[in-house]
Amino acid sequence: MGVFPMNQIGYIKQKILATKDSQYSRAIRHRKVLVDLVKQGGWIDERKFGLFVVGNYLRDLKGLFSLVPLGVRMVASGKFSLTFKPSKGTDEVRLLIERVQAKSC
Repeated sequence: MGVFPMNQIGYIKQKILATKDSQYSRAIRHRKVLVDLVKQGGWIDERKFGLFVVGNYLRDLKGLFSLVPLGVRMVASGKFSLTFKPSKGTDEVRLLIERVQAKSC
């Protein structure tokens, strides 16, 4: 019939993710933040990830406060880094993501 559902689903996902307002849902924020952080640093800066996804870019105080126990446990166990070092391949990763995004539009 010439219908390619997976292509259409991918197209719709890319259109949704291309929207500038990521406040629609946590799932959309999750995907957008993941891609944005990987583009910036080659991998995910976990310190920002929770703040942006759960805390809705610092707009959701209830979400932010829900992260406090996790943050305390991470600091106590030495799993919370105060710095973030981008990966050596950040430029290549960014280029790959941008190429995939350009093909999807």
